[in-house]
Amino acid sequence: MDSIFERDGGYWLPTVAAMGPWGDSLHGGAPAALVCHCVETTNESDMPLARMTLDLFRPVPAKPLEVSVTELRRGRRLSVYQASVTHEGRELVRATALFAESPAGVGVGAAQARSLPLPGDIEAISLAESARREAGRVLGSGDGLHNRLLVQSISGGHGSGEAHAWLELPLQLAPEIDLSPLAHLAACSDFANGIAQRISSLPNGSRVGYINADISLHILREPSHGKVGMTARNDAIADGRAIVSAQCWDAKGMLARISQTALANPLTD
Repeated sequence: MDSIFERDGGYWLPTVAAMGPWGDSLHGGAPAALVCHCVETTNESDMPLARMTLDLFRPVPAKPLEVSVTELRRGRRLSVYQASVTHEGRELVRATALFAESPAGVGVGAAQARSLPLPGDIEAISLAESARREAGRVLGSGDGLHNRLLVQSISGGHGSGEAHAWLELPLQLAPEIDLSPLAHLAACSDFANGIAQRISSLPNGSRVGYINADISLHILREPSHGKVGMTARNDAIADGRAIVSAQCWDAKGMLARISQTALANPLTD
């Protein structure tokens, strides 16, 4: 099985599978998975992860990366950590992770019914192939997470601003380090903007899409292993700002919500 990173002492070395569609920077799902793994393995409480928010300050280069994790607070009902992804001392991504208690037997919540149909025998294709078929877009050349993420589309489509699909990233985080269900969910969370990509044509004939500047992942419960269902939507205004929102599902029901700040961005294809 291929991996998103390799290890070299205290450094995380991105592989070609981690790359984004253009340039020499990584797809946002790569640092999202990395940060989630690091805060998961640093957390010393017995509380589950309830929220992880990432601010994507700068493009993350395909260079050796370091991740530092600092405990900001540990209490009886919650713990908070801050993580930073850097290259040669320059901060690229900053994240906050909230671990909160999940008391058993309280019984105050409503049952979560599954509203996203299971994928069944729907063809699984890469996000890159989905964009090519549905919108005629060529998402860069070579490898990258957009070529590795498998999508089974229920409805909606690339360019429409809305999608309902099942996602799976069949990669390890690094050799001998599997993607945990949470790290897999974190990697997929950046693709909310990707599957619900909104494409608009301007009067001059050019086209614009959207890039997200952050990811906020709110988690109801531990995900199951395997595919993540996602219902995602891009709500945009004429000034070029948008909010991407999504719900995440597994076979048991809804498990998380995602929110992203997105900005209009000229398309080069």
